[in-house]
Amino acid sequence: MQKGSFSLTTSFQVFYMRLTLLGLCFLYFSLVAGAQAECPVQLNPRRAVVRYGDSVAVTCNTSVLHQGMGWEASEGGVPKTTNQNLITWNVSKLTEWDIKPFCFINYKIGDSAPCQVELPVTVYKTPDSVSISTVDHSGPMMEGEQYKLQCDVHDVAPVQYLAVKWYKGQTLLDQTTFTDTSVTPVNETVTLLIRPDRADDGAQYRCEAELDLGAEGPQPHPTNSSKPLNVEVYYKPQHSSSTETIIKDDEVILDCTVKANPAPRYTWRSDHLKEQISSSVLKSSTLSPGNYTCTATNTQGSDSKVFIVESTGISISFMNHSGPMIVGKQYELLCFIQNVNSSKIVAVRWHKLSLNNSTGIFNTSVSNTSKLQISPNKTDDGAQYRCEAELEAGGPQRYMSSEQLSITVYYKPIINVTKLPSKVPVFRGYTEVLVCEAEGNPKPTISWTPNDIAYNEALTISESTPENVYCTANNSVGLTTIQIKVVLKEDYLPLIAGLIAVIVAFISVIFIFIYSIYYKTAKMGHYSLKDAKPSPQHIAQNGKHNPIPMKKLSQSNILA
Repeated sequence: MQKGSFSLTTSFQVFYMRLTLLGLCFLYFSLVAGAQAECPVQLNPRRAVVRYGDSVAVTCNTSVLHQGMGWEASEGGVPKTTNQNLITWNVSKLTEWDIKPFCFINYKIGDSAPCQVELPVTVYKTPDSVSISTVDHSGPMMEGEQYKLQCDVHDVAPVQYLAVKWYKGQTLLDQTTFTDTSVTPVNETVTLLIRPDRADDGAQYRCEAELDLGAEGPQPHPTNSSKPLNVEVYYKPQHSSSTETIIKDDEVILDCTVKANPAPRYTWRSDHLKEQISSSVLKSSTLSPGNYTCTATNTQGSDSKVFIVESTGISISFMNHSGPMIVGKQYELLCFIQNVNSSKIVAVRWHKLSLNNSTGIFNTSVSNTSKLQISPNKTDDGAQYRCEAELEAGGPQRYMSSEQLSITVYYKPIINVTKLPSKVPVFRGYTEVLVCEAEGNPKPTISWTPNDIAYNEALTISESTPENVYCTANNSVGLTTIQIKVVLKEDYLPLIAGLIAVIVAFISVIFIFIYSIYYKTAKMGHYSLKDAKPSPQHIAQNGKHNPIPMKKLSQSNILA
């Protein structure tokens, strides 16, 4: 029994030893086969990303026995060594774009061939410059039109890792990637189409060149951005609403301000406005109820808004008319009494205040609506009308009055004939200036016929001027023309002056002749040498001449 037990144990141990040996053999052959199937080296890092001109260092190590290992590379190669399991490929300044280093190892077991592992190397260069511009355009952009932006990226590598991104402010609009496998620096141009609106006025566009070199590359990714491109957009005015109703209180404010580029100019139209208003805000405590139209205009277009001013009192306005009145025509004014029972109206009166401060009062029918017909003349220009309602509400009488309505009266020109006679004499060789003045509203323009080039009040005429000239004063109401007859006359003044000059010269000659005769007769003297005794000092001495004194003789001496 004991012998049998021993035999079983021994058999089991033998089987176990054989199985272990078989496993060791299998493990051995597996290691050999695996070593030959994959090169038993490790690279750290497995991929190198290097900026052009920077240094790089990558280690290669193994844990198996070998007959030698080393680095093969066009730069920084390491000779084969047999006594190391870790070697480093090291370049202090990498300047080769397409370098392909590899680590190799020779197995010690058997005669198997050496294996090698290539190191992927990416040499990159950030762009020298990134710039943004518009294509075939300069200056402001127009709302709704399409424009092309261009981004230029200069000298970047490798382009397959490049992404060009477009931004408006901080918002990413678009991006472009590239499939080119070139490893040397290249220039790339990318475009973007935009259609700006008014919200883009003042927006800043820019483009960025980003190199995404993967996990082994620098973090964050190298990015070069262009300078921002400021965009100015021209767009027309556009009000948020076309009409607005204002209930008249102590003060009325009509605000027509609207955003537009270029800045708009404003014009107001209403039957109640006498003067042209260019402000965007119409503010008044005496603004009459009615419709006021504001138009905002710039180079891109215009937009209008109507303000309806309502009142709880009295309003005054024209009936079916706006603008200036014409002399001689008939017009109708309307007085509207709001929110008042017609049974409470005692009387409606119209008041006219002219420029000479005289006031006229006109009574009309008693109702909520009163009309007044007027036929203005030129002296009514600038006159002011208002209507007044007298009310009786079961107690003391009270009055309601409208605001003032100023009128403008246009009339045809009237030429001032006191300064422009019907006949004008013109002496030959001389000129005359005719002055033609005229009053009218609007202010008239002056022209002369046949001298059509003289569009002013003065005209210079001469002997060559036609016998009849005409002055015409013209404005939008009509024209007035008067005739002036030019009478040519001879100028005898030079002839008369010449004749007088000859007479004066003749008289002068006669006077000179008479005077010369008188002078010779009355003024000439006579002298005598009798009794003249020369003194010794008067005798010529040494041939010198001494004058002999002369004695003037009187008339009696001469006769003796």
